[in-house]
Amino acid sequence: MSLLHPTAIIHPDAQIADDVEIGPYSIVEAGVKIAPGCRIASHVHLLNQVTLGPEVTIGPGAIVGANPQDLSFDPGCPSGVEIGAKCVLREYVTIHRGSKEGTLTRLGESNYLMTGAHLGHDCQLGNHNILANNCLLGGHVTIGNRCFLGGGAVFHQFVRLGDLVMAQGISGVSLDIPHYVIIQKVNFISGLNLVGLRRAGIGGPERTELKEAYRMIYNSPLRLEEALARAAEKEWLEPAHRFFEFFRQPSRKGYCVRTENS
Repeated sequence: MSLLHPTAIIHPDAQIADDVEIGPYSIVEAGVKIAPGCRIASHVHLLNQVTLGPEVTIGPGAIVGANPQDLSFDPGCPSGVEIGAKCVLREYVTIHRGSKEGTLTRLGESNYLMTGAHLGHDCQLGNHNILANNCLLGGHVTIGNRCFLGGGAVFHQFVRLGDLVMAQGISGVSLDIPHYVIIQKVNFISGLNLVGLRRAGIGGPERTELKEAYRMIYNSPLRLEEALARAAEKEWLEPAHRFFEFFRQPSRKGYCVRTENS
């Protein structure tokens, strides 16, 4: 029995592994590449240059590879979406392709996007991230690894989030957010994501240093530049070192250095 439903519309130039399942009324355009073990539900659209790694699951109604919502975009521009192994896209997820020639909207491995999540053009996700229902990412948003973004959270274009960030549901982010913190409301940092740190296997000494690093940035009278200069005066374990280095990287949006009580 064929694993491709007879009502699915599949371009003959699409590259599809033998064991891929494609459900009723789904559309797969030329340029799409689907690796072994993928499961595509009904009414899914895979458009333009979409590449699915092994064992990707896509729920009903999802649209991957549609044109960017950018008024200056040329629909003839060759660009695409790349999705890593074992990602799960639930019902009605939408992911737009890159906005310039040769660019990709890219997801790493084992990301879980719940119902209605949206990734704008040129977004870059690491591995093992969870985006809850109706989480919305504007164009060019960069997310690290093992983040949890709550339902209805929204992220402005070009913002950057580090690893192990937790965003409260219905929160809003328009500034860069460093590794290991919790976001709530609008650009408020409410503390370290200690539960996430423990689950990720980051040990007690590293967490103790991260608390010190966090206090230097968020709970001291020092300006950001002064705090980074003082941090450079000593050696730090890797997590704290990465925390400070995040603030030293160029930022298009600026860094969030506010807490709820500031």
